[in-house]
Parts: sequence; C-alpha cells; structure tokens
Amino acid sequence: MRLPHLNIKGRLIFTKYKTIHAMNLIKTILSKILAALVLMSGSHCLMAAAADSMLILENDQIRLKVDTRSGAINSFHIKGNNCEMIGEPALICNFRINLPLKDYQANYIDGMLQTPKQVVKIGNSIVVEFSGLSSDKGIYPIDLSYTITLYPDYVSFKSRLTNHFNQPAAEFWFPRLGGWTQFGNNRDAMLATPNYNQNSKHDISMFRNYPGNRGLGSEAAEWYQHYPGMVMPWWDLYDPESGLGLYLGYHDTKFRFSTWHTYLMPDNSGERDAWLTPENAGGKPVGLIFSHVRYPFIKDGETLESGEFIIRIHQGDWHDGSLFYRKWFLEHFPFDKSDSWLRKESSWFTSIIYQPEDKIIADFKTYGEWTRDAQKYGINCFELIGWNNGGLERNYPIYQPEEKLGGRKGFQELLKSIKGNGGKCLVFNNYNILDQNTEWYKTELFKFKQQDQFGQQNIWMGWGESTFLARSALSVRYHVRASITPEIEKILADQFLDLVRDGADGFQMDKVCVAAALDFNPLNNLKPDLALCEGLVQAIDRLYRQCKAINPDFRMGSEFGYDRLLPYFDVGYRNSSRNEISALRYVFPEWTSCNHISTPRDFRGVNGAVLTGAVICVEPESYQGSLDQPLYRDLAEYIREINRIRGELAPYIFTGNYFDNQGASIKEIPGTTTGRLIYKVHGNRETAKRAIVVVNGSGDSVQYNWTFTHRDIRKAVLYSPFHAPEVVIAGQPVVIPEDGLHILVEQ
Repeated sequence: MRLPHLNIKGRLIFTKYKTIHAMNLIKTILSKILAALVLMSGSHCLMAAAADSMLILENDQIRLKVDTRSGAINSFHIKGNNCEMIGEPALICNFRINLPLKDYQANYIDGMLQTPKQVVKIGNSIVVEFSGLSSDKGIYPIDLSYTITLYPDYVSFKSRLTNHFNQPAAEFWFPRLGGWTQFGNNRDAMLATPNYNQNSKHDISMFRNYPGNRGLGSEAAEWYQHYPGMVMPWWDLYDPESGLGLYLGYHDTKFRFSTWHTYLMPDNSGERDAWLTPENAGGKPVGLIFSHVRYPFIKDGETLESGEFIIRIHQGDWHDGSLFYRKWFLEHFPFDKSDSWLRKESSWFTSIIYQPEDKIIADFKTYGEWTRDAQKYGINCFELIGWNNGGLERNYPIYQPEEKLGGRKGFQELLKSIKGNGGKCLVFNNYNILDQNTEWYKTELFKFKQQDQFGQQNIWMGWGESTFLARSALSVRYHVRASITPEIEKILADQFLDLVRDGADGFQMDKVCVAAALDFNPLNNLKPDLALCEGLVQAIDRLYRQCKAINPDFRMGSEFGYDRLLPYFDVGYRNSSRNEISALRYVFPEWTSCNHISTPRDFRGVNGAVLTGAVICVEPESYQGSLDQPLYRDLAEYIREINRIRGELAPYIFTGNYFDNQGASIKEIPGTTTGRLIYKVHGNRETAKRAIVVVNGSGDSVQYNWTFTHRDIRKAVLYSPFHAPEVVIAGQPVVIPEDGLHILVEQ
C-alpha cells in the first residue's frame, strides 16, 4: 500500500497509527473468515452471529440496533407507525471523511471500510471509537469517536473528530444513515424545509418524486440544502397516515456552515416515480442515504467538537416539530422585542434618492417632504436609500452622506426633521459588501474579499437602474463579499456609529443574506465554516451593542436569511412574497418581514401583508416618488385604512402570535368561484384570543363558513376595510367581496 507523505512531526504519530491499522486489518480479516465459516455452517448460525454483534437501544417509541463490527445503525425502528426506516440493508453506512491530498482531492475515507477500536453501550448511549483511518491512498492518523444516545422521543448524535495529519479534513459526513425506503407504511411521507420567503410546506416527495438528479461526478441522484440557505437548521418528514413527524435538526451553539444531503441510490429513474424498482435497478440496491455534512478543515492535531444532531419523533407536522427547535434556540440565544419601536411599525415608506448611474431622484430636503406626505396615511417609519457617497450600490464601503444631496449637514437636518415630526428613520447600508470598481478596492480592499480554496469568489452581485445597459446587467458595477476581519470591522463601525450620532434611529442592513459561505481568506483567523457564519454574527453583535450605547432605542431590520441574526434584526426585508412568509414567522412570531408594494393599485399586496402579519413597505414608482400623488391616491387611502385597523388589532394580527393555518378552518360554499380564499391564524399571548385573517384573491365575491378549532367559539367580530365592525355567528355564511380582506376576532 502506498503511504502518503508525512512531515517529520507526523512520523512519530504515524507509527502509532500504522500499528493500530495493521491490527485493525487483522481483525477485519479474521471477522471475514469467521463470517465465511458461519455461512458454511448454515443460516441459523449466521443469524446468531449477527445477533451477537448488535447493541440495542430501545424505549416506547424507538428501537435502534448498532452493529459492533462497524459502528453503523442497521435498524432504526419507529414504533408509532411500525416503520423500519432502514429498509435496504445493502446501503447501511456510518460516516465519511474527505481528506484531500495534494495530488488527489477526491480522497474519501469510507467509514464502512474501517474497524472500530471499540463499540460499547453505556446506559442509554452507544459510544463508537476509531483510531487510524484509511482510504485506498493510504493510512491516516485520524481519531473519531461518536455517541448515539436514545432519549424518550429522539435520538441524539454527537461526534469528536481529531486530525493529526498535515492535510486538512475538508468534509465530515455524520450522522450518515443509509437504506431509507419510507417513513410509515408506504412511500407517501413528504418533507418540509424552512424557506427564505415562503412558509414551510410538506411538498417535497423524497420517497416517490425525489427532487434530485445525478450530476457530473456524483455517485447517485443527489439533492441537498445548505444552512445558511435554509433559514433554520432542520428538516421535517411527515407521515399523513399515522399523523407522525420526523424532525431532523442540528443544534450547535457554534454557528457553522453545513449541509443536509441525500443520495437516491443508484439513480433517478427518469420517470414520474423517481425510484427504480428492484426489477429495473440492474441488481443494485435502491434507497436513500441521508447525511449531515460539515466542513471542518482541521489538521495537525486540531479537533472538531460537533453539536448535536437530533432525529425526533413527534405528533403532527412541521408546526409541532419546529417548536422543539424554538425551545432550544431561546435557551441559548434569548431575545425580547417587546420594547422595539421598529417591530411595532406596521408600515414603512421608502425611496432610492440617488441611483448608481449618477441620477438624482430627490435631495435630502425633497425626501423630507415625501416623508411628511406619507405621514398623512399613517406611515411613520422611513427607509432612506441612496443617501451615501455615489448613491445606491456604489463605492461601498464608503458610507458618507452624498454632497450632491446636501452633504452631512443636510443629512443631519433630514433626520432631525423626521424625528421632530414624530417619525423614525432607517438608514440603508450593507455590512460586508465591497464595490470592486473603486480605487480603494483595487489598491487595498481587494485583500479582504471572501475567498474559496483557490483565492477566488463567485461574483454575481451587480445591480443597475438608470440606464438600460445597467438594468439588463450588460454593463454594471459588481460587488464582492468581504471577509470579517478587524480592519473591515473597524472601517464599518467608525462610519456606522457616526450615522447613529447624526440621528439615525436604526439601520436597514441590506444583502446580509448573501454573506453565508465558506471563507478561506488567510486574514480571517476562524475556520472556513465559521468565518462568515459565527464570525459575521459576532461582528454584528459588537456593532449592535456599540450603536445601542449611543442610542438605547436603536433598532435594525435587514435583508438577512437565517435565525442566528434574529436577536439583532427585528424585521426581515425580503422574507415574504405576497401571501407567503418565511417559516421564521411561525417559529419566532417576535419577528416579521416586509411585503413590498410599488405599483399604484396593489391592494392584494397590502392584503397579503395583513394576512401574514408583515410590514407594508410602500415604494411608489419603484422607490422613486411620493405616496401623495394622484396616481397612488387610492392605494394611499387603502393603506391608511389598513393602518387604522391594524393599529386597533395589533396585539392580535401583527405583534402577537402567528399560527399559520393552525387553529382554524375556512370552508368556501360552492358557487361560481371557489378555491381562491386564503387564510392565516393569529393570536394574542396574554388573552389567548385568536383571529382569522381571510383574503379573497378572486374577482368575484365568495361565501364561506369559518370555524375556530382550538376551542369552541360561537361568535366573532368581523373587521373589514371601510366598514364598521360587526358580530358574526358560527355556521352562518359570510360573504367576502372581490379582492376583499376579512379579519375575524373571536369573542
């Protein structure tokens, strides 16, 4: 066997692992000889030998069997729906490690080809240890131990990986569970994942219409999701027949980039049913392999201490499963937004006053007039965009008031006037985004960009406005992510703190959602999987504390995309889409998102904001004009009426709980137009009272019946725009007009 090159330091370590591996090889050979002898002696002896090699963890809900010969789980039985998850034994697996060599990056260590140092049962846990791991390229001084623990309703996986080799371990696939063929007694279970701007839905068919395909270089059909990318680190399978859910979540106080990965072996069928049958699989096993993948890049004695991966059985669908994650999150990252002025503002006005191609839309004085126009319609929160040097999407990270608009003095006077009129101003900025077209970038800032392993960055961030060349991205300035380094942090903090001193009530921090990636910039002292995850969160935490030291009422919204920033950002900028909103809204109702309204008669968009409890972010003429103009007068009056109703009902339909579609039902009475009503359920924490928001997306009126299902409610108060509230009785049909909005508050 050709052994990899080792440095002098590594040779002493390697001698130990060479001996251990040789012993493991002998054990493997002996076990294979024994297995052959057992086969010769008959199936009864084979079954007895297999039983002797199993350790079992069992309670009222779950039974696990772990093979002591490999440390792999070869039976995962869920008692509630009498399901053996591992239906294809040929795909059983345990872990995988990618250890790139200088001349072979695809050097994978297959856990099923290793022999454990020990596999022992201790109480309700099974501990598996390996020492010295090998691939077909050599033997490596790597230690791995992992623990599988059975709790009353879930299985916990923890691991400790130490790499004494001089090349970094790039990928660590654990837990890795192979052979899944169903969840329940059929293949109808569906998967929900937490999405960026839509609520979670069980709309992914893993066991029939598998969403992945076999790409170049992959071993089978492949489908995966990253976190960040998902807004929370969990998946949830749901079996409708039994009403059981299976939560697959990663709980780690260190915020790391990681991946939920699946293979459908041996491939996607190419037919409507993506799963090959045993008859047409060419003799190959068919099933899913699920893995959680991390990217530790540890070497020379460094260790990855994992968080806890959890597979939990629960009643109900993702709504029930995700609350387990909420509980864990708030225990480790508690936050309270009850005193946030920003979270209580149900509508914003916003404009881009200076476009990146030098076109001025409004100076600071004119924008001040527009804010007063918006206040006529009940809007008191104002987002200011394009105020900075060069305008929007230009000259970052120079965040100084643009002289052409009135300079710093005009900027300060604007903020003072907004505050004097009882309003609040959110100043638009970015955190770690750099304009690569500036001289500053070309001479100095380039060294701070986020980098992949080859020193490059996949650049796609380019936006233009004032010319067709720019809008169509034929010629536009492109931006890059910056790494989080002390130099970048200071450049930003020095300017941002000045903005707070100038009178900014808060920030709307843009493009934070594009920052999550592995970062190999040598100036960042964190590991690549932490640098733009944990590192970014900690940097924003430091900035937030500094801003609040200047102004205790300072708050922030952001175009962000993951839960770990919830303690700092009260509102998300792009986490909703008309009648849908991110799953964050259900799991963390303390937070909400913006619904963007830019066209003159977008009443449906306003209704969608009420439906999901989102902020109405109104941007007349696509961020280029006043709300108080004839073209927008009807919409402005409608927003004023909605602001009035939401102000009265805010504890029920805006700042209270958000139950999605749980706790009530709406049934349309058959007629000419059906299937166009959408509803969401809200509630109040203190009174336990709930409300149903109903939206009619059709051009015709619709009759419906309403029912609260959390308890028996016979009467409700019906609110609708431009009508006095009225009491309605359960069982008596209600008529909602075309493009109408109803709010039913239980009485």
